[in-house]
Amino acid sequence: MLMIYRVMVPLLLIVFVLMGLWVSFLHFPWDWMMYVVMGVEVLLATVVMAMEYQAQDVGGASGWGSFGFLGLSAYLAFLLGCLRVLIWSYQKFWV
Repeated sequence: MLMIYRVMVPLLLIVFVLMGLWVSFLHFPWDWMMYVVMGVEVLLATVVMAMEYQAQDVGGASGWGSFGFLGLSAYLAFLLGCLRVLIWSYQKFWV
């Protein structure tokens, strides 16, 4: 019954650490950005864990939520990178 946690918990921890390192590397000018990003990641992880827990009884449905979580995290990381480039260009050329 709890086999899904053997896979999901290490995956979630790796994604949390990588996202934290990515936001730290981007070095946003606001301190609250790290808290917002980690809050969104925890919210996504909570939803994914609930989905995976409910889907483990349905044949073939379990495991797809983790791919969605990885995709959403990669998309969020890409958007954060684009946002940082826009902030940098604003600071460099307009201020």
